[in-house]
Amino acid sequence: MSEPDAGSDLAGVSTRAVLDGDEWVVTGHKRWCGNAKAADFIQVLVRERDAEPGESRSAGLVNLLLEKERGQFPEGLTGSPIDKIGYHGFLAWDLAFDGVRIPRENVIDEARAAREESDAEGEAATQAGFAEAQKFLNTARVHTAARAVGLARAALEDSIRYLQEREQFGHPIGDFQALRFAVAEMASQIEQSRAFYRQVAHLLDLGIPCAKEASMVKLEATEMSVRVTNQAMQLHGGNGYTTERQVERHWRDARLTTIFEGTSEIQKRIISDRLLPRSPLS
Repeated sequence: MSEPDAGSDLAGVSTRAVLDGDEWVVTGHKRWCGNAKAADFIQVLVRERDAEPGESRSAGLVNLLLEKERGQFPEGLTGSPIDKIGYHGFLAWDLAFDGVRIPRENVIDEARAAREESDAEGEAATQAGFAEAQKFLNTARVHTAARAVGLARAALEDSIRYLQEREQFGHPIGDFQALRFAVAEMASQIEQSRAFYRQVAHLLDLGIPCAKEASMVKLEATEMSVRVTNQAMQLHGGNGYTTERQVERHWRDARLTTIFEGTSEIQKRIISDRLLPRSPLS
């Protein structure tokens, strides 16, 4: 979905798909595509036409499924890995589409499929498509919250071990009251976020609409993870600022969780819009 000039604002996608017989011809630039080369397929959000006056800015967008050989890029597609400061467990790619051909039937847009099936202009069909997209985003946000909790827990566990190993003034530094209180606060924050994401995951399993709650838990858990991993760095002192300890990795990885699947600012907007709807004039 993401492009150099389109992140949270998906209506800003400019990668083009033009029908040529039984194939889409795709040209454009995508960014942050995880595991693009290793994957069997890439789902790519493209624009088949510009929105008409009076239409939503998202009109003309369509999802295409590019099937490919694992470990290779198809003809017309080139890519280079993005050098990230964290999350080195998988490669994120910068992709250039130069006339990549995708079969016409490889459309995975729920709204478009429903429109074609019902032969209706499709307000209901469009809503069905958006509902599917929202469900995916909710799941992704809870998933990110779970990752954030995992990073914070790892930082806490590393800190507890370090406070018991490191000695100053003849005592393990874990004996000092201020550091003990810091650990207590870290553990409490982690458990709160852990309970919250499990609650929202349960709502998803039940099929209950929870866009607001998914944004809330994504916001709370990821910001908590940044605070906790930052505190863990402090508890490690100078040793935390080296690559000899894992805590610096937890700190770097936690920072990304506040950005992807919608930044913290995007989550605040979603939450506030549902709690306090905007007036027609705003």
